[in-house]
Amino acid sequence: MKWTRAVLVPVALVVVAMTMAVASSPAFAQDTTTTTTTAPSTYHSAGNAPGIRWDGWGPRVGVSFNPDQFWGGVHFNLGYFARDVRFRPSIWMGFGDDVTLITGMAEVHYIFSKVQVWKPYVGGGLGLTWVNADEDSKWDDKLSDTEIAFQAVGGVETKLHSGALLGFEGRIGIADADPDLMLGVTWSFK
Repeated sequence: MKWTRAVLVPVALVVVAMTMAVASSPAFAQDTTTTTTTAPSTYHSAGNAPGIRWDGWGPRVGVSFNPDQFWGGVHFNLGYFARDVRFRPSIWMGFGDDVTLITGMAEVHYIFSKVQVWKPYVGGGLGLTWVNADEDSKWDDKLSDTEIAFQAVGGVETKLHSGALLGFEGRIGIADADPDLMLGVTWSFK
């Protein structure tokens, strides 16, 4: 089955809308009547107060569709632009479908911090993708080229007992050289 943007974009919008609806439902709301604390709540760093700083890094792996690839890379948690607005640049490499992609992206995520255990986030990223395709591939019009990368991002993550974050993420590629859909697992360490 061939994945196309005409199918993926509406599906992604439905998934994002459902995630936002579930995340804002009373079942996920914080019960403020049973918790009284004077300290501000924290998430991963010393708080998600604004400030660009080193908050850690982590690996990421997954699969993509059109091109059909396995990919892996690393991201860097570099603090918050504003409350719940995280800056997380990343770089990854994809192999398969007769093409190699290397992408570096500056990403911004909005984290729904009121959710207690699995925190959903949505966002996007802008960057560059280097494409290296085999001559006999369907990507032969881009044998070796650098393209603009633009992706919509959504996922959920939770803090483990060790302090690390475990997350599941989906991405929709908007630019020509981006994979149509990427699914992956992320970890973040301090």
